[in-house]
Amino acid sequence: SDMAELCALLEAQFAERAFGEALATAEALIETEPSSAVGLRCQCACLVQLARADEALTLLDGHADAFGTSIVLPRGFSLYQKGELRDALQLLESALALASSGSDEGGGSDERAGMLHLVAQVHYKMGAYAEAAKAYRRVLAEDPSAAEDEEVCTNATAAYVMAGLPADALRLVQQTQQQTRTSTKQHMYELVYNSACAHIVAGDLAQAEERLEEALSLSSQALQADEADDEEVAAEQAPIRVQKAFVAHSLGREADAQEGYLSVLRMKGHEAVDSTVAAVAANNLVALRGDRDLFDSAKRCKAALTDAVAAKLLPSQKLCFLANQVILTWHMGKPTLCREQLNALNNAFPESEVPVLLRAALLFRPKATSKEQPSVEAEECLAVWACKHPKIAARPLLALAQMQAHAPLPTAKGHVPIDPLRKAARTLAAIDQLRLSPRLVATVAALLERLGDVTAAADFLNETLDKLGRNKSILRPFVNSADAEGGSEGLQEGPLLRKHILILRGASTFFERHGLWHMVAQAQQQLLVADPRDISARARMVVAASHFDPNLAAEHDELLPEVVGAGEEEDVDVEALENLQLSVSNRHSSAVAASGKATGKRWVGDDVATPDPGMGPNKRRKKRKPRLPKDFDPAKPGLMPDAERWLPTKERSTYRKTKRDKKNAAQMRGPQGATVSAALDISTAKSTATAAAGSSATQLGEGGRNKKKKGGKKGAAAW
Repeated sequence: SDMAELCALLEAQFAERAFGEALATAEALIETEPSSAVGLRCQCACLVQLARADEALTLLDGHADAFGTSIVLPRGFSLYQKGELRDALQLLESALALASSGSDEGGGSDERAGMLHLVAQVHYKMGAYAEAAKAYRRVLAEDPSAAEDEEVCTNATAAYVMAGLPADALRLVQQTQQQTRTSTKQHMYELVYNSACAHIVAGDLAQAEERLEEALSLSSQALQADEADDEEVAAEQAPIRVQKAFVAHSLGREADAQEGYLSVLRMKGHEAVDSTVAAVAANNLVALRGDRDLFDSAKRCKAALTDAVAAKLLPSQKLCFLANQVILTWHMGKPTLCREQLNALNNAFPESEVPVLLRAALLFRPKATSKEQPSVEAEECLAVWACKHPKIAARPLLALAQMQAHAPLPTAKGHVPIDPLRKAARTLAAIDQLRLSPRLVATVAALLERLGDVTAAADFLNETLDKLGRNKSILRPFVNSADAEGGSEGLQEGPLLRKHILILRGASTFFERHGLWHMVAQAQQQLLVADPRDISARARMVVAASHFDPNLAAEHDELLPEVVGAGEEEDVDVEALENLQLSVSNRHSSAVAASGKATGKRWVGDDVATPDPGMGPNKRRKKRKPRLPKDFDPAKPGLMPDAERWLPTKERSTYRKTKRDKKNAAQMRGPQGATVSAALDISTAKSTATAAAGSSATQLGEGGRNKKKKGGKKGAAAW
């Protein structure tokens, strides 16, 4: 009876996920019956759930016979928790291989599905996202019911997103949501969050923001249904808010992004906030600030990347953290510490291109280069690394080409001067990963064309077309069968066909620009093979072939559709179109209408039409142009020029005398016995100027009153 009661209690505690209490119950069960396999398995499960991996491994080693073949899964999970990922992966793959060969009789389908799921998690933790995606495909293929498991689908979509497969992730999310009941959809906010991440990878930031808002709403409903308080809800929503701030950061809304990061960092001390989430928020905030608030950013970086946090981070996240630390130290002007951090980054990620890019940037910075020649060491650093890692050398070679394009001509004696643009073109052409990229092909051709080497540019384009394949067998598989039967579907485009067509059109435009008509005809012929209904390609084929083969041009011209119908040609009077006159000016419109027919010619832009011979002499009045100031535009006059602009300032009607002028005028006297001149009489000068100025005082207003006088007080208002 005691055994039955303890087993019932264990079952209830496991259902409530009270693993601490279940561990005590399992130990009591083992004391009651030491040989009970149920008690040992329950104790091991509790230790694994409580993340006490060392105790779980000790228990497994001491009772290996009691666990039998079912020891693989708990041992593998304990190794996964300890961070011994390679040992865990080796153990699990060996067990799966034995199970596939049939030599392993233990373990059922549920245990095999659990091992496959754990293998996928181990690959994900190791940063092998493509392998993790393959493992989750095996899980979903071997166990169709796993698609209904929210945890499996959430982890699978995360693996697809990190592997660069957003379409597969969105397809799985849609399938899972269709199979889920409406009452439980509010608990799927993690799956909706992963779908937002898939939209971010796909570049659809607007849709990602909508999905994040939906995830926030669903999480609020689910957590409030579980009677969580506001602080717990905010802490649980921290990852969603950090990702939403990242989307705002990517969209250029820096204020919203900074507020989102800081709102999560203010909750850093809450127990429900994951330390990795706070670390990601701090890292993104440092990246957002750039070279601003350097000391605060350094403090946040140091507090974020602790040993405990570094153990939980994914390899891609840790690489980003360390790279940002190097950049931050560089901005703070600490070259020695920057080199030490860069060496540590290179040792931690020797197969990544990020350390060599940062090292080249440090060597190429303005203070490390001379005015006559760029830093050769930076270029050598990138070139050597690209030779050692040819499969992942695309970004370093792009950086090398950019450095070469901005470098001045070498002036050292004994060296043959090579144009920097030609060196950059050679470097770009050597990038195998991007060799068939339309943008790279266009850039290399443009560089060679700018150098005046049209022959080299044409050879490069022809070589690219040869790599894509000029024969019809390359293009025919992309043509839809409905097109051959006269259907309306057209051709079914693939990535290779799209690249081929873009490069063909660009190459044809280049050949046309330089009169290489045979090459133009070859390019247009390939476009017609891809799509026989391309009217633009056929028309250009006619133009190109007319320069060297009129018969070929005539053949393609017959295949072009008729532009004008047979009945419309008779309605067009070509002679009338040739004699059609432009409309005459308003000045002579009445005279032309009275004559019935205008036979004189008229130049475009002339305001005077040539008169009819029967109309008599046309006398023109000479109109004197007004004298206007320099750079005055009559079409946009604005305020008319002042009529008193030729008078001295003090003689204008708008001038108002200051107290200083009045005081000097009162003290001014001529020779002894003489009276003040009439020109100095204020009332007379004012009335005369006002009568002569007319309306100009109204236009200028009180403008002359604030003009600064020479010798005035300091701080007086200037014009």
